[in-house]
Amino acid sequence: MRLSRSSRNRNIRRYTLPQIAGIVVISAYGISQITTPTYALLTNVAATESSNITTAFVFPSTVDHIANQASEAMKLAVQQREAAREVLAEITDKNTDSETAEGRIGGIQEAAAQTREAAAGAAALLAELQGYLTRSQLELEQQVNEVNQRLSPYEVDFNQLTASQNNDIPVFEQLLSQANLTLGEFQEMVRKLSSIRRVDAYVQAAYHQASTAAEQARSYADETSLMHTEAADVIQGLKEAEKKAKLEAEEKAKLEAEKKTKLEAEEKAKLEAEEKTKLEAEEKAKLEAEEKAKLEAEEKAKLEAEEQAKPDKTAEPEAPAPDANPDSITVKIGEKQGVF
Repeated sequence: MRLSRSSRNRNIRRYTLPQIAGIVVISAYGISQITTPTYALLTNVAATESSNITTAFVFPSTVDHIANQASEAMKLAVQQREAAREVLAEITDKNTDSETAEGRIGGIQEAAAQTREAAAGAAALLAELQGYLTRSQLELEQQVNEVNQRLSPYEVDFNQLTASQNNDIPVFEQLLSQANLTLGEFQEMVRKLSSIRRVDAYVQAAYHQASTAAEQARSYADETSLMHTEAADVIQGLKEAEKKAKLEAEEKAKLEAEKKTKLEAEEKAKLEAEEKTKLEAEEKAKLEAEEKAKLEAEEKAKLEAEEQAKPDKTAEPEAPAPDANPDSITVKIGEKQGVF
């Protein structure tokens, strides 16, 4: 089954960090347990029978191993930094919300913790190599001083001896005699000094390697911590933006609701006004119709009354009543002739 990136990172941390911690412990305490005599002893100091010149104190392979462990710690810091970068890219994606981002920032926090542990491990290894470097330089200085102290009473220079050995054998033999040295003693002196110089060169190279690794691991740890800070700032910004968007949406919804209510109220008022106008118009029309009907009825009644008041032309005219005054003149309106 293919592991996810986070699972792979956890497996790497599971196996690498214990190795680093183990190396630090071994380097600090285990070295003292090695006591095999050699010219590259870790803690013992040996002396030759013919001189007081001491031997080298550490195996080149030992400092190489420590330097390589510092480089491994740096590589772990690189892996965690890259893992943090991937998570940060997801958090800063425009489609990521604050809730999702908060669920992922733990990955950066964990990566930051791992890079700090890796940087601390590299720094511890560098400190151990610093001790070796200080001692190797001190031993080299002491060895050179001892050689000079051995040769200076005879006014013989070590570099002159080594140069003449390669270029002028008679001069070399003369200088050996002048310095009261046998060839074997000189060769032992050269071998020991060369051994210390070689170990010092190894220690310096290992220290430089570990120093670079520790510096880079510390830089990666700082960078990963900054990523965590950046992610936290992004999440805070997302929260504020979401809160603002929510408030704006609520305000917009409120305004739309108020606008809708206003429009509905206006529409209702309009309908009510129209209904009222309609009712008033109907009432007015009704009143006008009733008034008209009343007038028409009155007019009709009047006409009927007038009609009834008119004489009936078809009836026999009434005979005039005898006039008590026979001498008066009577005129009947409407008659074609008068009676005088």
